[in-house]
Amino acid sequence: MSEPTSVTHLNRKQCERFFRRQGLPLLVDSHSVGRDVFGRSASFLVVVVLMETVTLVDRQWDWWENLLAVVGGLAAVLGLYALLNVVRRRHPLTAPQSIGWPELAFFVLAPPVVALVLAAGWRVALALAVGNLVLLAAVRVLVGLGLLSTLGWGLSRLADELGSSLRRLVRLLPLVLIFSIVLFFNTEVWQVFDRISGQADIALALVFLALIVALTAVGARREADAVIADAAPHASAAATTFTVPQRRNLVAMVAASQLLQVLVVSLATGAFFVLVGVLTITPEVREAWSITGGTWLRRDIPFLGTTLMIDQTLVRVAVALATFNGLYYAINVQVDAVYRTELIEDVTAQLHDVVRVREHYLTLLRP
Repeated sequence: MSEPTSVTHLNRKQCERFFRRQGLPLLVDSHSVGRDVFGRSASFLVVVVLMETVTLVDRQWDWWENLLAVVGGLAAVLGLYALLNVVRRRHPLTAPQSIGWPELAFFVLAPPVVALVLAAGWRVALALAVGNLVLLAAVRVLVGLGLLSTLGWGLSRLADELGSSLRRLVRLLPLVLIFSIVLFFNTEVWQVFDRISGQADIALALVFLALIVALTAVGARREADAVIADAAPHASAAATTFTVPQRRNLVAMVAASQLLQVLVVSLATGAFFVLVGVLTITPEVREAWSITGGTWLRRDIPFLGTTLMIDQTLVRVAVALATFNGLYYAINVQVDAVYRTELIEDVTAQLHDVVRVREHYLTLLRP
């Protein structure tokens, strides 16, 4: 999206649309969690409830028994929803524009109740309830902080993000490649990721991801504060004064933009190591290193009279090195003055436009 050079022609709805597209929904006046977060996600939540009900089948039953169970489950969900609407003094089949605690409780509890009625077991019911709670929390964060809008804005600038990220990565290549290539052609590294359990592999990835997010969040807070302070002399005090939730929204937007760059770097280096591994770590090398290759992925690739291979172990090693390079990139962006200057220039241009639009927006809100 091209940022506006003049904002005086924007009306209130256009300003609010600009904030949402920038991933800043909390800057919209009278922002409501029930209406603007869960209300906008109501269609998605309804689909989730229906899908959870449809999947409550038992393979040991006959097809007609499963059909009756699905029809009965859907009828029970619709009946409970109609009853909720009647209690809330709405038409029985009305889709609510604003979702409160009763609707959220229905979303969490309706599928588990149907599971218990269909004798699916208390474990299935508990898993559905916990999963729905986690999903609501994810919706609250992703939609409430505008992270999906920020991701969409970042994807629209993916070519620019790719160019800037890889340009910064090239400066780190001498040091990064020395460590990464040495690790990649190390027998012990391949043997570790060949024998490590899937749970440990996921836990390691989550640790790297948590470190990247923590570093980016700290840097994003510092950069957002610096940009707001820089814009303060050129705007009214109201335009540069934010509530605590609004400031968190700004920080989340800056952090999401930086995380997208880390993702681009990680994907590029991961693809590079997969390609290098396919070309150099041949089946003969794997046999010499006592590498089994895992179980869920194994593909032989004929190439110029020889056989190349891609397998689970290669993917695990490439992903591990990609996350390591992503972490290294995130650290250098925070501590290196050159990288921080480039990032702040991008963030400064975006947030200055936000402040200008907000100043005009606040004048439109005045009676």
